[in-house]
Amino acid sequence: MLGVLDRFLLNVEAYPEQVLLVRTARDLDAARAAGKVAVLMGANRSDWFGDGPGILRMFARLGLRMITLGQATRELGWDASNETRSGGRMTELGVRMIAEMNAAGILIDLAHSNDPCALDIIEVSTKPVVDSHSHPRALVDEPRAAPDEVMRALVKRGGVLGIPPPITRPPGDVPYQAVASEQLEQTLVQVRYAVDVMGVEGVGIGTHFNSAVLPWVVEGLLDVGFTEEETSKICGGNYLRVLREILPA
Repeated sequence: MLGVLDRFLLNVEAYPEQVLLVRTARDLDAARAAGKVAVLMGANRSDWFGDGPGILRMFARLGLRMITLGQATRELGWDASNETRSGGRMTELGVRMIAEMNAAGILIDLAHSNDPCALDIIEVSTKPVVDSHSHPRALVDEPRAAPDEVMRALVKRGGVLGIPPPITRPPGDVPYQAVASEQLEQTLVQVRYAVDVMGVEGVGIGTHFNSAVLPWVVEGLLDVGFTEEETSKICGGNYLRVLREILPA
């Protein structure tokens, strides 16, 4: 894990004029004022810090500010979407991990968590959490998707659901020239459904690896009747609100 974070920091440090690593809420404003890309150091899975939640303080000092808790199966603190037999709620260790993340200013991402665990995380956390990239299960019937119950619980505590645009990426480094209209329509239908369930304040775009589609998504949202203010919230504003509440001042 340290090797991965080292490579991440080397990449950030290689482009000081273009990129700013976000450690505090102030850095969000500093990046915008300087015209730089604000980047957040995140990690996937949580088994790498074992049974010692306190180690999160060390990683927070290095700049870690977001953790996607699981991936597919059971881990020490919680269960992911493919684990259905256990019942799914967090262990006592998981509860301590959540408390440490809250204290350290690390954003909790419950994408990949199963339903009982997601609800437990939302309830236990004293800060808003996000689901960074999940489809509404009412429209995409798969274990990884978010059911209405989780969506409502998420927004009730100030969190955000990121809708991942189901838009195919070009091969290699070929830039986008356009996006397929049917794929863009699927994205807009999912956003509209999530807004109907959660309200505009609870919905974001969960690009995962695929952020180059955002110009088409923005245009599409405006075309189907979302206001500029609503579109701004969905395409970044809601995430910024959560980050300002989570990150150290």
